[in-house]
Amino acid sequence: MAQVLSTSQAQKQNLNLSLKLWLPMLQSSLQDLEKHLKDVSYENPFLELKKPKEFYSNYSLSGTNGEFIESIATYSTSLNDKISEQICPPLFPTPNSQKVALEILCDINEEGYFEGDIEQIAITCNVYKEYVESIRQRFSQLEPSGVGAYDLKESFLFQLDSLDMKIDDELYNFLKRIIKDIAHIDKYASHHLFEKSKDIIKYFNNPPAIEYLNNNVQVIPDFFVDVGEDIDIKINHAYYPDITVKDAFSTKNENIKEKIKEAKDLVNLLSLRKSTLYKIILIIVEKQISFFVGGELKPFSMQEIAAELGFAESTISRAVANKYIECNLGIYPLKFFFTNAVANKDLSSSEIKSYIKSLIEYENKEEPLTDQDILESIEEKFNLQMVRRTITKYRKMLDVPSSKERKKLYKVENL
Repeated sequence: MAQVLSTSQAQKQNLNLSLKLWLPMLQSSLQDLEKHLKDVSYENPFLELKKPKEFYSNYSLSGTNGEFIESIATYSTSLNDKISEQICPPLFPTPNSQKVALEILCDINEEGYFEGDIEQIAITCNVYKEYVESIRQRFSQLEPSGVGAYDLKESFLFQLDSLDMKIDDELYNFLKRIIKDIAHIDKYASHHLFEKSKDIIKYFNNPPAIEYLNNNVQVIPDFFVDVGEDIDIKINHAYYPDITVKDAFSTKNENIKEKIKEAKDLVNLLSLRKSTLYKIILIIVEKQISFFVGGELKPFSMQEIAAELGFAESTISRAVANKYIECNLGIYPLKFFFTNAVANKDLSSSEIKSYIKSLIEYENKEEPLTDQDILESIEEKFNLQMVRRTITKYRKMLDVPSSKERKKLYKVENL
């Protein structure tokens, strides 16, 4: 009995060790992967990191060697990675709260703003919309401060509530007041707390994820996708680091044996990372095949991939974080291919947005379409029921002005 318990405990320790090695490797971007493996190799003398031969002849294509090395050196943790690692207890203590939080994360744009649909997430996760909103509100306690907010005002309110400095109630209430009326901030200039408030607000991030907006970072795809008569998926060997076990020998020293085992595990886990990403990308391409041949994205969630591959949804979220593919249409983050269904139909929000864009592109410039006009057109074309505020939200996400503003712009264009 004691031997069985001992064996079970050893297996559990091995599993914990494998997860400890596996998850950081899975979550790392292609740029970060080499650095991660290099750090591990410093601690393990039996692990040797190798760059592929193609690396030296490929990286100079986009600039000098120094420029490329600098672009890799300055690559930092992505916004998705930063938020993902915080979706855990105690703030998100249950699997349900973590599931909802991950769905919310999928709808946070690169600036850090939430642009999703609370009601749709509630349907996807089979919970009340009030519960989804309560989970979104918890994002106010995450870093970077202000992330997960709907807009600038709410982002500033999130950042106000997470201030490190202590402020009294009078100053706090005044700050809330002027933030809610931020467009007319100057009218509060005579208030005795105005200068102090302005000094605090100017240190808020605008947008909340501004530190993660780095257009100089070179994006390197993990895989190349070619969709023709067949689906051809190729790994980007030119930039993929490799590892081998060196100087392995028989020994009775437990510490050395453990290091050798760790090195062998890492070699296997790197192969597992490649095969896992390959499977995920294959499922994405098969599900979104219409997009790759010039159509629109279909409703698709990480939960579907998780169920098909037998992984937890959080694992899929880690796997797709900051990973890219290159196809004939360009380079896309894997996160791009996940989109919510609209009104429980086989219709994605991406298709609705695309239709709105086309309507506005060919609208009568003398009488631009109102959000109500667009709503009626969508309901007729797709045979579904929507609310006008959803159309307004989609229009804003497309950076399209209101009908009144567009009418003014059209007149200016004709001058």
